[in-house]
Amino acid sequence: MSDTTNIRPARTAELPTLAKLIATQLPDMMAAQKRPGTIESHLARLIPDQSLIIATADNRLTGLTAVDLDNCQVLACYLDPATASPETPRRLFRAAERLALSYGARRLFCTAKTRVSGFMAGLGYEAVEKDEAAETSHAGPAPSEGLMVKNLLVKARPELKALLARLDEFGLPHDYGISRRMPIIPEASTLVPIGRDIFERDQRLTPSAATAWNRMRAAAAGRGVELQLVSAFRTVSYQTNLVQRKLDEGQSIHKILSVTAAPGYSEHHSGRAIDLTCPGQTPLEEEFAESTAYRWLKSNAGVYGFKESYPRNNRHRVQWEPWHWCYHHRPGR
Repeated sequence: MSDTTNIRPARTAELPTLAKLIATQLPDMMAAQKRPGTIESHLARLIPDQSLIIATADNRLTGLTAVDLDNCQVLACYLDPATASPETPRRLFRAAERLALSYGARRLFCTAKTRVSGFMAGLGYEAVEKDEAAETSHAGPAPSEGLMVKNLLVKARPELKALLARLDEFGLPHDYGISRRMPIIPEASTLVPIGRDIFERDQRLTPSAATAWNRMRAAAAGRGVELQLVSAFRTVSYQTNLVQRKLDEGQSIHKILSVTAAPGYSEHHSGRAIDLTCPGQTPLEEEFAESTAYRWLKSNAGVYGFKESYPRNNRHRVQWEPWHWCYHHRPGR
């Protein structure tokens, strides 16, 4: 019989119920250290990163796992003994591993209770040597013999391994994606032409983003605002060459990453991101924020599903890019 369990990120509205179940009903596979504060407050911190992952079957909670992305560690894995199947913890851990790997994490830690160490070994986790446990912050006060780790790259796609190896050559820190909360973005596979940019280069977007862009541009024109393309879809190879060119010019990788996403992490790979300007403006400069075009975008872009990705003081530690907009969805659809 196939497993009908549904695995998904938890929602804010579910936190009170989840906290109550954890406190009264659900045993934990992990040897989690005690932390000050309420259960609900700890769970709430995980919601923005979608790192509180739940398993449901027939609209009943069967388990959940909590992932600390900053330390690449599974903090807890709660299961309902009455409803969880043998596949439930396996699927929860696979979801946690996919989440960590999506940000470029190479390893995932956990502190497992002794009675489930064999199960964890079956999932590919190995005991961390005492010397390494003493050096890592993941162990905390928990006994080092319970600390386990999985190499996420063992079964990773060859193209992902190649990408991370190239980023290592650039000197990127291993926590680049996690610390900036920027996931690796696969290249779009289906693209359609949207005309030429201000440099007379042909540009492409995904079909849905292209439709939204054409409608938004037409609506702006109807208000006397001319939106001009600077850039749209970019391949990982293009982004790699862009970074390499800046390195060859003598720029530090730290400076480059403050204004340019690392290859593999650029929203332009998705085929949904566009860089914009307007007549009389220097492309890709903050002065675009002083234009009528930017003010129109701030008021109207959301209607067409576009969002400013890197506003002032954004969590991604990218400098303000008022020209960069990404299509997410058409509201109401």
